[in-house]
Amino acid sequence: MGKYLEDAKAMYNYARIELQQWRGSNDAILLRDAAEKTWGAVTLATNDLLEFFERRVPSGTGARKNELHAVQRRERRVRSLRMLDRFSAMEATLHNDCFYDGDCRLPLVPDVIEEAREYLDDVEALSGAQSS
Repeated sequence: MGKYLEDAKAMYNYARIELQQWRGSNDAILLRDAAEKTWGAVTLATNDLLEFFERRVPSGTGARKNELHAVQRRERRVRSLRMLDRFSAMEATLHNDCFYDGDCRLPLVPDVIEEAREYLDDVEALSGAQSS
């Protein structure tokens, strides 16, 4: 497993803890923090995918989307899983809407946090990484 993916999984585990804490308290800050940690995990996992397909790992979401698009054009497996669409949707829901704007629609945001695990799993499968 690549370092990016290892870090992504660790960050996602922290997000899940905050999500559980939010469910027990309804503290909006916990949900916003869980959303942002999940977005960070998705970003790190995407870095791992880009590195695996020998693309540069950029800083910045726009450049990352461009690199992911280039991989998706070349790799049918990545395209069939709609990785760019999923990445963009999670950015909008978790990072922009929930974390920055405080618009953490229910049950959408908690569901997207849960679904992000599938994205991490797909990155792991695409890159041929072995589960730890």
